[in-house]
Amino acid sequence: MIQRKLNISANKSQIKKEKLVLVREGFLYGLSIQKYKSETSSLNRGITSTPNFVFYNNNTRALIDFTNQTNSEIDSTISAFFNQIDSGTTITIYNGLYNDPNLSVTSNLSGTYVFRSFYNGIVEADVTSVSSLSARINRYDKTRFEQIPYIVPSTLKVTDAKTIIKNRFGKNSKNSFDYLGIKVGDYVKITDMTYSAKVVEKSVDTDGNEYIAIDQDFASTDLTNLKTTVLVYIPVMDGYTQEPNVKETDVGACLEYVNGVVVSCTNNNTISQCRMRSNASTGITTEITIGTFCSTPETDTAIQTDTTNNLIQITSNLVNAVTSINNISGPVLKNNNSKNSFYGRPF
Repeated sequence: MIQRKLNISANKSQIKKEKLVLVREGFLYGLSIQKYKSETSSLNRGITSTPNFVFYNNNTRALIDFTNQTNSEIDSTISAFFNQIDSGTTITIYNGLYNDPNLSVTSNLSGTYVFRSFYNGIVEADVTSVSSLSARINRYDKTRFEQIPYIVPSTLKVTDAKTIIKNRFGKNSKNSFDYLGIKVGDYVKITDMTYSAKVVEKSVDTDGNEYIAIDQDFASTDLTNLKTTVLVYIPVMDGYTQEPNVKETDVGACLEYVNGVVVSCTNNNTISQCRMRSNASTGITTEITIGTFCSTPETDTAIQTDTTNNLIQITSNLVNAVTSINNISGPVLKNNNSKNSFYGRPF
């Protein structure tokens, strides 16, 4: 396949109101529409990435890092989960057994923490009580946990979700919402829906079923054996001259940047989808490489000194993490001609 590099200046025209633009259509089997059941707490939200932990300030603060270069889960599952937690909420971590035979370190990070913030895949928390921490290290690598740590908040915010759409074929299938390149914030419309609805959550349960939660009420319907039309819309504020091609079939990883820093990555986007995700108003530029994915699957997943020196070390770690994102040597190629780049909405 010959890939083209697109680098076209953005239109100057603007539209005053947000407009939903149809960017993709597909046909799925195995769907069912169900009423959303509100939860006050949650043990398993489908997070499949095991995080790194960094403790600082004499082990009274912690950073829980879910980033993995351009981890596609940050936007969907992880952000959807932590955005439902208010600052100051108690969170309990289970299954925190940690063993590093190379350093002869055995710890248990299970305990209670106080959630403070979530940004770009990193949770900041106060440490209330932990079973046992090592005196030798303050960074705990995700590959050394014996089980997947579960994070359970004491309460969750009231969600906008009203209805869930379940896909029995799961995420790792062409018969999936994931393959249609849907992310939180997009809008969908399926057979029998009279209007589109905003996607407010994406998740996968322990049985592998894929879910999206939407912000509108729809009657419960079993569509398992029916070929169901799924239309995907993206909200657009900028003007544009080239209509999206909803018939495009080539897909890849769509990276979103702000000031040169990756802020989001969505798998299985078409060129049209990725183009429409750029936003001159908010400074978001996008780039797509057909045939690539946001992150390499991890082997450790299943579903999930003084203050100044510590802060300096943490800042250094974050800088290194950003550097690794901006110098991807894995599946997303940034520095050659196998990409399509968009600025603002350059059409």
